[in-house]
Amino acid sequence: FNHHQINNPNSRMKLLSIVGLVLVVATVSSSPAAGRALQDDLNEFVELLPVDKIIDIAVRYFLTDKDVQLTVAYITGPEFAAVWDQVFAQREILDILDYLQEAGVDAYGFFNDLADLIGLSPVKPSEAMKEAASGRGLNDLIDDVLAVLPKKELLELFNHKLQTSVEFKAFFEKLQSTDFQKLVEFFNNSAELQSLFNKLREHGVDVDKFLELVKGFFGWGY
Repeated sequence: FNHHQINNPNSRMKLLSIVGLVLVVATVSSSPAAGRALQDDLNEFVELLPVDKIIDIAVRYFLTDKDVQLTVAYITGPEFAAVWDQVFAQREILDILDYLQEAGVDAYGFFNDLADLIGLSPVKPSEAMKEAASGRGLNDLIDDVLAVLPKKELLELFNHKLQTSVEFKAFFEKLQSTDFQKLVEFFNNSAELQSLFNKLREHGVDVDKFLELVKGFFGWGY
């Protein structure tokens, strides 16, 4: 990334990928014995985030926006539960969780806490929105969160970590080595996941563009 790219649509989606990835991983607890580890790198990203503002924005949308309320209802329903089970049955997903666990990040603990919170099946370590709404909802929420993020600092830290942190670079390379074709086959063959994507499209979320940008960001299929 360079400073002139930060405000274009592609960079906004890439920034979302970075922030989403960091938030999922860095908010879980690290192993006490891990020492200087991947968790420390990710914590530096979290320190840049205005977490209180992001929480305030999320709560406001949950209380006032019909699109977001419908999304929450969907996530706590049986159809999303089926998607959850299918996603965490994928060998490629479990490989990444195993990698994080070995790097001192309690990834399984995070997802199991989340599963317990919304009534989903626990994620087991491996053995080795039909109703339409009037507002933009999810897109507005994303835009408002992006507006309070320190975009330049996050992107600079990301590039810095790739160049200076062995642990962070190894984690990113692990994600890059994921078998993208197997994930594509899973996406295409899962009726539940396709239903989820269609619901997001109905609410104005450009799912296909996001997937293409994530694919390019991690170098999958190239």
